[in-house]
Amino acid sequence: MIMACAGLLASAPAVARADLKYYPDPVYKKLNDEDTIPMAEILEMAGAGDVRAQFIIGDLYAKGKGGLAQDLAEARRWFEKSAIHGYNHSLIRLAALAKRENKPVEAWQWYTLAIRNFDYGPERKFASGARQAVAETAQLSAADIRQAKKFLSAWENMRDRMLEDEKKAALEQQDKKTAIAGVVADEQN
Repeated sequence: MIMACAGLLASAPAVARADLKYYPDPVYKKLNDEDTIPMAEILEMAGAGDVRAQFIIGDLYAKGKGGLAQDLAEARRWFEKSAIHGYNHSLIRLAALAKRENKPVEAWQWYTLAIRNFDYGPERKFASGARQAVAETAQLSAADIRQAKKFLSAWENMRDRMLEDEKKAALEQQDKKTAIAGVVADEQN
């Protein structure tokens, strides 16, 4: 029976539908002031630091999906937030945005960061091949590569400083909570 079904499927002619049109998602517009946007929860998660949510929001802005208008600058902002906090797939998406905007040196930079941050696996292999293709297609010069490497170093330094500042702020916040809890405990005794 299974073989008969497989045979029927294999012999079925492939139907090409060139006449099908793609319709993008409409941009969400509130009907009432109290309405929340459909992406409110994921935007809240992204704002609270969830790197996967940040990546998803970046992807939705890049594609103009989920009721969000296409906005490449906003997509880049969310992908970069996600990348700074260790979600390496965002590096590949940043490279894709740069390629889309015909910025091959910038694409090479992001692919290089992806290669550095993916220890192994298909993502690293993809980033290596894509970086090579960008370099060949755009015929990047030695000066272009030097410029890209300077950017890489500056970006990694900025990321490290930002993460250190966030860590310090979190520790200060924790110290304040501990001090307040100590005062409350003293008052109760």
